[in-house]
Amino acid sequence: MARFRHHKYTWTKPFGSARHCWELVGPMGGVHFHVSITEGYGPSAGLEFHHAASSGYRCDEAPDRINCPLIGQPCWHDGTSLYASETLWPMIEPMLRSGDHETIFRVLEGEYDSRFKGFEIRARAE
Repeated sequence: MARFRHHKYTWTKPFGSARHCWELVGPMGGVHFHVSITEGYGPSAGLEFHHAASSGYRCDEAPDRINCPLIGQPCWHDGTSLYASETLWPMIEPMLRSGDHETIFRVLEGEYDSRFKGFEIRARAE
C-alpha cells in the first residue's frame, strides 16, 4: 500500500500573482506548501500541516476545521511562513524552474516525516 494517498500540484494566477501549491496526504494528516510570486515584490511562501484526529495532535482542543479540504476530515492545523520562505523556498525554487516536481514532493515527504513520524510510531504502539 502506498504511504501517501495523494500528491497534487496546482498553479493559479489570482490578482496577477503566480501561486504554486503542492499537497500530499499521509496516514496522520497532510502537508501543503505554497508560494505566491508577484512582480515587484519578494515571494511569499507558507508550509501548513493538517493533523488528522488519528495523530493525537492537540487532541484536547476542538479541531480548527470540521471538514478540512486537504484531508477530508476534521483537522488541527499549524504552519510556518518564516521556515517556508527562508529555508524551503530557496531549495525548491530551482527545482520548480527545472520542472522537477517529483523532487519537490520528496522534500515535502521529508517535511511530513519530520512532523508526523512520532505520531505514526505512537499510533502503531497503541
